[in-house]
Formats: sequence, structure tokens, C-alpha cells
Amino acid sequence: MKIGRTLFWFKDGDEQLINLTNDFFGLGFLLNRLLNEKYDGKKIKFINIDFLTKNTFKLYPILPKEAPYYYNGHLRYYGVFDLHVFESFSYEEQYNFVWEKAHKYLIEAAKSNKNPKLLESANYAYKKGLEIELNPDFRVIDVFIPIDGKEVRASIWILFQKDGMVAKFTLQSSENLIFEEVLDKTEKGVEIFLEMYKSIAIENDNIVIKVRKDIASLPVKIPLSKIII
Repeated sequence: MKIGRTLFWFKDGDEQLINLTNDFFGLGFLLNRLLNEKYDGKKIKFINIDFLTKNTFKLYPILPKEAPYYYNGHLRYYGVFDLHVFESFSYEEQYNFVWEKAHKYLIEAAKSNKNPKLLESANYAYKKGLEIELNPDFRVIDVFIPIDGKEVRASIWILFQKDGMVAKFTLQSSENLIFEEVLDKTEKGVEIFLEMYKSIAIENDNIVIKVRKDIASLPVKIPLSKIII
């Protein structure tokens, strides 16, 4: 990926608003994924978009208010927001607010840094995100495996829910869901959860789902006898 990571950060004065930062972890990941579908410019290691209250800027007047900052592959935008107004929004309104601001900030950053590729990909990501209703869920693994002589689509999904993140395994024949099983759950914001699953294969009459070697978890085995096509 040309853009390594995109995150939203929320802060009031000296207080890191961890709950809000975690709530929008999935939206940041969606933005990063969509940006990378289009972006082919110079590599950006991290994009960090800050939503900071006026209290924060009072404590740290050196921060560039409503302005981007770029250094050594790190792009940051210091945005201002009203926490009390933001908390009065519905969950959907908050999502749309952050999406609109992120688009505006990336456009300004692209122009400031003379990066037309970022400008193009920011517009693409903005429109594509709205088309899919800002749904950050995605397939982290998506392959076809043979079961009973048929090619079946096997996927591991990462689902972003209000109370955490869920990894789910599904099997589809054509467009029909024939099997699903929740593999694991975790809190919002756990980045390693997005890349812990490595492969899906059939071994000794089992569907075997393997994880990264540095994860303290055994492979998941699902007997083929449980699958009815």
C-alpha cells in the first residue's frame, strides 16, 4: 500500500478522548483502504487527522490550527471541533461529520503539499465511501476452495460493531450463504486484529484457518462434515 495507515484522533485540552478515537478506528481504516484503491503517488507512511477542541489549542498555541503538516512521510491535519456539539449528534451524524471533515482536510493537505494524486484519491474515497454508506466491514481473506467438487467462496470478514470488532468466517456458493461462524472478538482499535488471519485451506477433511506465527492462537479447524452445500 502506498498509504500505510490513516487514523482519527480526538483530544480535549490534555485529555485524549480514547473512546472517540476507538469509535472511529474503523472509519479511518475504511478511508485508508479506499484511498489506496486509487492512490499511486509518493509513499505516505501515516495520515493522522486530529479533531481538537479550542482548549487544546489554548494549551498548545504552537499547533497549526485548521492546517496540515507534513514531514518525512507523515501527514497530519490539526482540525478544530466542538466536543459538546459533536456529542449531541447521533452516531450516524457523527460518522458523516468526520467523513466530510476528513475529505475537506485531505483536499487542503493535497493542495498545500502539491500532491495531485492525493487530491484525486481523496475525492474518489469520499464518493466511494458514501456509495457504500460508510460501511467499514471488509474481507481480509477471500479465496475459492473445492468442497464436494464445487468451488466455494471462503472469506474472513472483519466487522466493525458499536461494541467492538468481530472476525467472521463465511462460505458462499454463488450468492447464497451456506455457512458462517464467528472466529474471534476484540475491542475497538486493536490494529493487529486486522491482519492476524493468514490463510484458508483444506487439510485432512477440515477447513483450516491459520493465523500469524506471532499470535498465541492455534489454527481454527472446521470439519467438512459440518458443511452442507
